[in-house]
Amino acid sequence: MRLVLAVAILVATGACGVDRGIVVNTATPSGTRTTSAPIGSATPSPTASPSPSPTPLISAKGSIVVRQPLANTRVRSPLTISGDASVFEANLIWQLTDTAGRVIVGGITTATAGAPQRGTFTITATYTDPPSDMIGFAEVFTRSPRDGLVDEIVRVPIVLAGR
Repeated sequence: MRLVLAVAILVATGACGVDRGIVVNTATPSGTRTTSAPIGSATPSPTASPSPSPTPLISAKGSIVVRQPLANTRVRSPLTISGDASVFEANLIWQLTDTAGRVIVGGITTATAGAPQRGTFTITATYTDPPSDMIGFAEVFTRSPRDGLVDEIVRVPIVLAGR
């Protein structure tokens, strides 16, 4: 009996070296239990929903930079796509696609200078606004002169504003 009482006292006073930070358990509406962090610990701040990214998007090799539109921007026709590039013969292909990859509108443009220099480009994409908001992508890319495959691409997620 004395041994049981001694163990109970050690456990209750924390003499075993176990951290006994204050933990609060609260029931949630779903019936599950959540545990909050010990008092005095930092809690993460909530994250905001996606908003336009203030930074330009850059291709993997760094040869194409799209400065406009910003990622997650809500856009209407006509859409301006602009940036700079250092690509073979200054040739760029552009297109506006939906989430299934269907091309809404597209074309070819030329930067003001070809590789190895950097040139700027501005595209005005005119299309019919969709009936309601939908997610789309403004894409600017190059194709390999050897095999015609996409060599480098910038894909900017945007919201195409509905009529």
